[in-house]
Amino acid sequence: MWNGLKIPALPNLGFIIQRTSTGTCKGNSTLKLDDITDDLSNSGFVFRGIFHPGPEDQVPDLSSGQSTLSVIMVGNIGSGDFWDSFKRSDEFLDAVSDPMDNWTKRTVGPIAAKAGGEALFPSDGPPYHPFQKWASRAEALFSSPIGLFISSDWGTWHALRAAILLPEAIELPAPKSEVSSPCLSCEDQPCLKICPVDAFGEEHGYDYLACADHVASKAGTSCATKGCLARRACPVGQQHTLRSEHATFHMSAFINERKRMGEI
Repeated sequence: MWNGLKIPALPNLGFIIQRTSTGTCKGNSTLKLDDITDDLSNSGFVFRGIFHPGPEDQVPDLSSGQSTLSVIMVGNIGSGDFWDSFKRSDEFLDAVSDPMDNWTKRTVGPIAAKAGGEALFPSDGPPYHPFQKWASRAEALFSSPIGLFISSDWGTWHALRAAILLPEAIELPAPKSEVSSPCLSCEDQPCLKICPVDAFGEEHGYDYLACADHVASKAGTSCATKGCLARRACPVGQQHTLRSEHATFHMSAFINERKRMGEI
């Protein structure tokens, strides 16, 4: 059984204290949240939860100087509508640099502005915003042995794409029943046993260079075209596994960045 080993996750490896002085907006705020969720869904994105930030969350004020009273997390689950929408985008079809990041910013930015807020993205920086911390405030996510956040519903097959900052305290949805990390009851730990280069370990954490060397080699074809073997070995959320072309896109970006940095 997993003993709680925590390995920091690297970016791009498809991841409540409330301000009560202003009160919480009700009525129209529920409608507003529904509108934002619908706009995100129609664009291929998924509403990943909402929270009211406190000082320890390091959420900045809006550029207007207004305080951020609500943060909506935005992402995707598996491939689904997200990948289909991205493949139809100009950024993908024109093969621009960082196509997924640029498409996400072009799409989510106006949705945030329409709601009277603004969007932040994981690629903003340095300094970078603590997206993983924010995500764990918005929904039930847990550290996994391979460093990725895991959900009891969709495993590790999810990603954070944006955060929408709003200057009003939108009423929070009713909390779901309490859940625990699925890793705590996983006795086989297949994610820690299947990696052919032992890229994950308690002593060295995540050896991303060993991982990259393997993925870039002929022996790493399965990881390069279907996604990380360790990630695929997890029994949780198997129905949300990335499509091959989606997995290939991310693994290619991972390898190309390592080559650009002269690491492999």
